[in-house]
Amino acid sequence: MRDIEELLELSSKQDVKIPLKIEYRIQNTLKHKHKKQWKNYIKKFVTIMASIMVVFVGSISVYAAFGGTIGGKPVLEWIGIRFSDEYENYKVNVEGQEVAYNETKIDLVSTVCDEGFTILEFDVKLSKQDKEYLRLGESIITEEDIQQAKEIDEEQFNETGKTPAYNHLMEAKDTMNTVALIFFGQEQEEYGKTVYNPEPTYNVIIDGEEMWTKTTQTVTKISDYEYKVYQLFLLTDDELKGKENFKISLNRVVLGNTGEKKKTESGMQTINTANNARYINIGGEFEVEVSKEKALQNTNVIYPENAEVTYKKMTQKIEEVKVTPLQIIAKVSTTINDVSLQSLSSSWNEDHIGLIDFKVYDNNNQELSSCQYETKRVITYENGKTEEWATGDIGTFKDFENATMYLTEYIIIEKKEDVDSIKIVPVEKNITDNGEEENTLGEMQVDIH
Repeated sequence: MRDIEELLELSSKQDVKIPLKIEYRIQNTLKHKHKKQWKNYIKKFVTIMASIMVVFVGSISVYAAFGGTIGGKPVLEWIGIRFSDEYENYKVNVEGQEVAYNETKIDLVSTVCDEGFTILEFDVKLSKQDKEYLRLGESIITEEDIQQAKEIDEEQFNETGKTPAYNHLMEAKDTMNTVALIFFGQEQEEYGKTVYNPEPTYNVIIDGEEMWTKTTQTVTKISDYEYKVYQLFLLTDDELKGKENFKISLNRVVLGNTGEKKKTESGMQTINTANNARYINIGGEFEVEVSKEKALQNTNVIYPENAEVTYKKMTQKIEEVKVTPLQIIAKVSTTINDVSLQSLSSSWNEDHIGLIDFKVYDNNNQELSSCQYETKRVITYENGKTEEWATGDIGTFKDFENATMYLTEYIIIEKKEDVDSIKIVPVEKNITDNGEEENTLGEMQVDIH
């Protein structure tokens, strides 16, 4: 198994949220920590939890799979956005981009490039042997998983099949295997077997430069032996440095299996188990030139005035809004004054600000689907020193006060007809003894015509 510090570093690059159900179960178990047998049980139960929640960590989002229309539209719908019907008009076909392993082939067949994101569409065709090896269409729960869970429960309670480890496993028994593409795969040993994990420091190469960006992947099943895979990269001007044309390179291709996307208390999630996870080292490389010139020709750029909200010592401002043929993308800057370790990490601190989600409404007060992501987090200390932190970092191991934090975030918003203005509403979310509580901080109005 990889060093725990490396795993924590990888996890810090993901948007992770512990379901309240699991959090409650852990807290409830810890109430019994004075009993020796519970210490052993917690250790073994966490092993089962870790096993069933193994996901590919090569991107900020987990891999997903679901049926639906072909042509890439499911990608944005998966991350919360209903896509414009203009998608097909901006799709560019690609030829001659193929990697293969025996009779299994992966083709890059098209791209779509818009302001803020690029989508690559892959066609995966599997041999009968590889389809069976990856256990596609079968449950992610293996006989080994079930036996391990029963042994843990039997050792602790002598009630095989009727206690938490087994029950937890059974919650996922109807989750079926689908394919997942891994890029920049690295061969490593985990759980006593060979696995292929994505490169931890970058997940795309743009014009020869390795970089880490927000990304997600969705899968549509065409038949038992064919799948469409859509890889989305969230690429703003910050990453592209103003480029309108650029080359994307992806290499060390690995084909794996993972569970289909499931709706949970925390939203859509994808899970796998160590006993189920299997990989085929395809190898090879994809290189493709993409351009957002066509989309930019039909993009309206708006610089709103007085579109800001102030809460405690934080000010959020909409810097610009771009209305493209496919979607709306808003750039939001945040400044937080008098920042300290305590105000960032402790919900008991009077200056603490919880997680901020943005809700978006049209001029008829109908909510529009949207997705937000942070691209930059900079802190300036009291002595004038400036550091750039990883997105989402709260500096847990630093001791400081009287600092200023600057965030850059983007919101991708559904584009609908007959919408003259949008209203962006920041909502603070905190976990309390009563569950998750929300606090609306204000609203920012933008005329988009």
